[in-house]
Amino acid sequence: MSDTKSRVKSIRRKNTVVFRRQDTLSAGTKSRNLFEEASKEAYQHKWIESEKSGHDLGDQAIEDWYKRFWNTFVRERWIQHIRGEIFWPELDNDDFSILLKDFAKSGPLVDEIVKRLEKGGENLDIVQWAIDSDLNLDTVIDILTRLNLNSHRLMSKLDPTGREFATRLRERHRPRALVVDDDSDVCLLLKALLEYEQFEVVTVTSGEEAMEVVQSRRFDLFILDLRMPKRHGAEIAYYLRRHGVYRFIVAIGASLEDWHECDLYDCGFTHLLKKPFPLEKISLIAREVIHGLSAV
Repeated sequence: MSDTKSRVKSIRRKNTVVFRRQDTLSAGTKSRNLFEEASKEAYQHKWIESEKSGHDLGDQAIEDWYKRFWNTFVRERWIQHIRGEIFWPELDNDDFSILLKDFAKSGPLVDEIVKRLEKGGENLDIVQWAIDSDLNLDTVIDILTRLNLNSHRLMSKLDPTGREFATRLRERHRPRALVVDDDSDVCLLLKALLEYEQFEVVTVTSGEEAMEVVQSRRFDLFILDLRMPKRHGAEIAYYLRRHGVYRFIVAIGASLEDWHECDLYDCGFTHLLKKPFPLEKISLIAREVIHGLSAV
């Protein structure tokens, strides 16, 4: 791997570190992207449902998540927003932390209304509850008006089938690769190469980390070292195959001859590369991934 390490050093010299500053409303304010968080939950749902079905359900599972959970997902985030817990830019209507700013002295009535909204109650449900409870209706309606639930529901509404949601996920999703190797230099080299091919790249140096990552994020390309302490690449590939991933799982290793090729393919690998391997082969696989995504 001496040639590989020399190329790593060359890449290190050429790379420029760019620091990004994230603007926050105030020190300690958490800001998150609604669509990115939704995509994580949708893909996790896809993993679970695909495992139950024994094959990759694809967009069908994403659309199913949207139809079943999207409205609840948005409602929960909106409540976090108005409570000042997390700033969601897509839901902001100049009402971040409004419960602390405008309703700090309103007492248990606002708390009870927000709890009912959080459980899925609509404005009319709250009004009916207020009438049944003999509450001051004008006060309740004023609170509901200032919270302005309808604007958030309409703002986040997509098509009822969930197809637009799945399409938008694909459109905004850069191809993503997972590189797993206990040699950090190899991780760095492959990361630089794949980023040049316009991939978002996640690198981990152990099989345990890899298993945690693949259960919570979507990847289009997996590059797995066979020889690692505790969990080796074949275990990860087998896990992926069992969960419906059938393409672009690459095995890399210094001693592939220690394994039977048919066993590696049975585990789920689609490509076998012996170290040191030509970087052009990784580039070709990466372009094949991108071509496949663009054809969807």
